[in-house]
Amino acid sequence: EEQNPLTLRIELTSENDLFFHFNHNLDEHGFRQVQEHQKLMVDFPEYPNVLIRMLNNCIKEPHSHLAVFVIEREGLARLDFIQNMEYKFVELLSCN
Repeated sequence: EEQNPLTLRIELTSENDLFFHFNHNLDEHGFRQVQEHQKLMVDFPEYPNVLIRMLNNCIKEPHSHLAVFVIEREGLARLDFIQNMEYKFVELLSCN
């Protein structure tokens, strides 16, 4: 089941703010909607590795790869992965 998960979960917390807690849960059905809306070219089994690569890029290359946490007034939040192309910021993926 680790090789073919039914649901993917990302959990963000902060040691500095004990009340900060963000979850991104996505099953295969929800992924298909995200895939269509964001025009992703990977399938659900590849999605965890894509997220791991994006997070690692943010750590290894913080000048060109950004992870931006956005909180809206309604309390909804998302994690955006953005690449700095020197002349333009390009949103690669958004996790709601």
